[in-house]
Amino acid sequence: MTDPTRTGAAVLLDVLNDLGVETVFGHTGGAVIPIHVEINRRLRRGDKVPKFVLCRQEGGAGHAAEGYARASGRIGVALATSGPGATNLATPIADAYKDSLPTLFITGQVPSGAIGSDAFQEVDTVGMTRPISKHNYLVKDVRDLEWVMREAYALATHGRPGPVVVDICKDVQLAPLDESRAARVRHREPVPFDAPKADAILDALSSAQRPVVKAGGGIIHANASLALQRFVERFQVPVTTTFNALGSLPFELPLNLGMPGMHGTIPANYALRDADFILSLGGRFDDRVAVRGFAEGKRIAHIDIDPSEIDKTIQTDLYLVAGLDEFLAHALASGRSARHADWAAQILDWRAQMPKPYGESDYIKPQAVVEIISELTKGEATLVTGVGQHQMWAAQYYRFRRPRQWVSSGGLGTMGFGLPAAIGAWYADPEWPVVLIDGDGSFQMNIQELGTVVANRVPLKMFVLNNSFLGMVRQWEDMMDEGHHYETCMARTADCDPECTQLDQTCRRQIPNLTGLKYVYPRLKTMRIKDPAALREGVAAALVEPGPVLVDVWIDKAENVIPMVRPGHSLDQMIES
Repeated sequence: MTDPTRTGAAVLLDVLNDLGVETVFGHTGGAVIPIHVEINRRLRRGDKVPKFVLCRQEGGAGHAAEGYARASGRIGVALATSGPGATNLATPIADAYKDSLPTLFITGQVPSGAIGSDAFQEVDTVGMTRPISKHNYLVKDVRDLEWVMREAYALATHGRPGPVVVDICKDVQLAPLDESRAARVRHREPVPFDAPKADAILDALSSAQRPVVKAGGGIIHANASLALQRFVERFQVPVTTTFNALGSLPFELPLNLGMPGMHGTIPANYALRDADFILSLGGRFDDRVAVRGFAEGKRIAHIDIDPSEIDKTIQTDLYLVAGLDEFLAHALASGRSARHADWAAQILDWRAQMPKPYGESDYIKPQAVVEIISELTKGEATLVTGVGQHQMWAAQYYRFRRPRQWVSSGGLGTMGFGLPAAIGAWYADPEWPVVLIDGDGSFQMNIQELGTVVANRVPLKMFVLNNSFLGMVRQWEDMMDEGHHYETCMARTADCDPECTQLDQTCRRQIPNLTGLKYVYPRLKTMRIKDPAALREGVAAALVEPGPVLVDVWIDKAENVIPMVRPGHSLDQMIES
């Protein structure tokens, strides 16, 4: 007999409970009202229900789900309404897709009978998200809802993780369930581990004179950080950790050369430049690492769980489609080892330049801000960033010690990612302090999520490296456009001289005045640090505050991110100063 109280909305929450989902980030709207009604009905009854965190915009909710996934390894879940709710999720969905994050995006849709009629707030969510998601579904029958949700959850984590979208018609949420349809049986034969291919790669690694491991984000997704450390120590091979793999090895490990690529460390780029054998573990050969001439004169081996990545951009000499945990377990059980004495000595010499020393000036150096935060948090904070110069300084100068402590937007490079992602990271693991390092441009793109911070008493420590510029673009203008600054000055107003395109250290017009946000968002403490002599004391004071703190740090406006490999150039053309 039909249970009129077990609607599609109830089925959805039952499945989320059963799958262990504890937190859902989102925003409400007409096409998801039945879900929110069911959530609040259960709260009044004292029933178990995932905690719903009301974000101030759907894009913020999506990035919060990403931050949750990055910091925990569990699936991050976001919920939004149809139409603009779904379209506002497009950026976080694409961001999660580029960085292979296990995420589930649930959207409401107009009633099934109105689909295709150009109804109010109707958008083809499935069509829109097809190229930016791992998979997506449109649920038009309540009998399909349970198996779809379970399959979507499994797909988000199976193999190479990624975002899955489930679009649920409003009438499905309201309809009583009489009988669920059985789940589809999907046959995908597991790929057997190819031991001979693995051994061939190990032989090449052992016989190389100048081998380098390029470890990607797949190491963290596979929970293989400890195995990686044992592997590189056993084979005495230096390892570069890509942007998405930061934290997979502790900074102090002598074989850890840090991040390679456009703004990579000097030892990482030197090692890749001079290597005769590069072993890529679970990472893409993206254009910011595999720069011009990257593979010339080298043997390339690639191990990845996703076969589509093999030979996609760089032709390999050896490859293996396998989980990194499988490969590293096989390598460690093989009894093999290797030594590369001359190469190891060269690596140690290069590593003295990690991180790169920087000078002093009358203004606060952004590198110093990151180093002091790293020292005072003992390298153990969950470090979140937006996108821009501050992101690269954080990647270069924070001394990471554990996996999943680095939360940042890599492949898509999404400004505005930082603040909402920090919220999600705190919900994922509140035992670690969560520190946000952002830029004044990136911070403003989702500044409304300060409302989510103060409403939920999220004790974020937020440091805005404020140079009144869109700094990374300004740096490119200086290096490649004769130093003219057009639409990168964040202090420009209609009263400014239209001919003023120069960098003026004395112009510190504040739009907005970040310290004034304490009057806008109750219980938010704000601070400003302008004097280099007061930097350590100010950072320390902010870190010990019990609640959320926003620190406006006025940094040297002329500081650039160095090293840099300019677009179209090779590693031996790296700019070091």
